[in-house]
Formats: sequence, structure tokens, C-alpha cells
Amino acid sequence: MWFVPYIKSIVLLTVFRTLFYQFLLITIGLTLGFVLNAEYVGWKSHMISRSFVNIFYPIQYNDDINQNLKNWGAFKMWVQYGSPPDFKIIEHAIAAEEFYWAKFSYTNEQGKTVTQIDNSRLRWKPWEYYYEEPSEVTKNELEDYLQNGSLNGEETDKAIRLRNEKMYQTNPKESTNAKKKFSTNR
Repeated sequence: MWFVPYIKSIVLLTVFRTLFYQFLLITIGLTLGFVLNAEYVGWKSHMISRSFVNIFYPIQYNDDINQNLKNWGAFKMWVQYGSPPDFKIIEHAIAAEEFYWAKFSYTNEQGKTVTQIDNSRLRWKPWEYYYEEPSEVTKNELEDYLQNGSLNGEETDKAIRLRNEKMYQTNPKESTNAKKKFSTNR
């Protein structure tokens, strides 16, 4: 039985060659597939990887994000109004994590200092953030919300006050009725 180790080594060598060449052919096939279809695979692969990160590792809205959004919104307002050198933000707020409201002053071309209120939408969220399943609210959380919570956060309340002030400046008669109807004082 001197040939048994020889047969085992031939079998192992055959299995190794078979597996090696199969993996080699698969690798060559995938490489050629990516190279020949780069325009199709390239942009899809980036989109899939970003979607994976956005779904499984979402960005949490916190004070740093809020401050970055305010800076971005202030920059958008500055550019929108012609980049005046003495542009100054008096008050600003973010409503619903996306809507930037600002009260600002600047000197226009006639040399007059103008104070205005305006808004802009800051689209910073990827599309996956809008398709989340709402979490279940427990009875205790609902009771706590009804007793202690407000419909909006402090930032949104501040933005609504700026919106109401703008409405009052543009049309004082109609905005008085709107103030009574949509008051943020709770």
C-alpha cells in the first residue's frame, strides 16, 4: 500500500487546482465585468454604499448639526442678498430640522440700513431619513408629552415667532388674526 499517500496527495492537488482555478475565473470575470461596465456599476456602487451608511448609521440631529445648519443658512442668506460687507444676523432659528429663519440687517445700495426677515430650506437629510417607521409611543410617554411637552421644540418655537413677525411686517391686519389663531404660547 505504498501508493495510498501518493493517491491522497494527487486528490488534494486536484481539489486545490479545481478550487484555485474556479476562484481565479470568478475573479477575472468580476474584474472584467466591472471594467467593461464601469459607467453602470460605478455610480450605482457609491449610491448603494451611501444608502447602507444612511440607513444603518444615521446622523443624529444635535447641537453641532444645528449650529452647522445655522451657519449654512446664514451663508445662504448673505449670498442671496448680494454679499453685503456689513451683513449681520440679529436672530435665527431652525424649524423642523430643515427650515432656516433669520432676522438680519445690512446696508443696501442706497446706503440705508435694512432689517429683514427671510427663510430658506436647508436640505441636508438624505432621502432615507424620510422613510423611517414611526416608533410606538407608550402611554407614559404620551401622558408626559401632554402634561410637560410643547408641540414644538425651542428652536421651532423661535422660528415660528420669526415667521409671525414677518407676516406682521408684510400684512399687519391679516397677521393679527393669524397670531391669535396660531399662537406658540402654551
